[in-house]
Amino acid sequence: MCGRFFMSFDDSDESQAIQKKLYDKNLFEFAQGEVFPSQNVVVLKAEHGRMDVDVMKWGFNTKYKSINARSEGIENKWTFKPYLNNRCIVLANGFYEWVKEGKQKHKIYIQKEAEPWIYMAGIYNDQHEFVIVTGESQDKMKFIHDRTPILIQHDEVRNFLNHQINFNVDNKNLVFNAVN
Repeated sequence: MCGRFFMSFDDSDESQAIQKKLYDKNLFEFAQGEVFPSQNVVVLKAEHGRMDVDVMKWGFNTKYKSINARSEGIENKWTFKPYLNNRCIVLANGFYEWVKEGKQKHKIYIQKEAEPWIYMAGIYNDQHEFVIVTGESQDKMKFIHDRTPILIQHDEVRNFLNHQINFNVDNKNLVFNAVN
């Protein structure tokens, strides 16, 4: 399950365009580097049929605080059901998981091979809070953790935001690096 991720802008055209939109909307306060739950995070969302950028807090502040939502049965959970139409994409360069070896845990950084960004599926509520939607891990990811963020392909971001594709796990082309 995704409990931390890394986000940093680079000099790419996509990063520059997102930063310009943030600046134009006076959105300056958001986490960069290693991101933790309850921090403000850059997200993409659909606004009047087009993609827009926003900053939201990671985690629903309900009776049971949630940072992730399981895709399986999400439509039946009272915490998430009212917000299924509020889709967002959480921008990240990669995410972290911990692997237990004996009594020690080792931090693993996971990213897409040869891609600067990963696009994690999320939903948000009326308080400008979001959760990352997760699914059962596939491929090599199964050996790291049984849950994984739902990752959306770059060319499918608009379709996801406009409800044209579902919450499907895609763990292909992931790269795993140990963190000291």
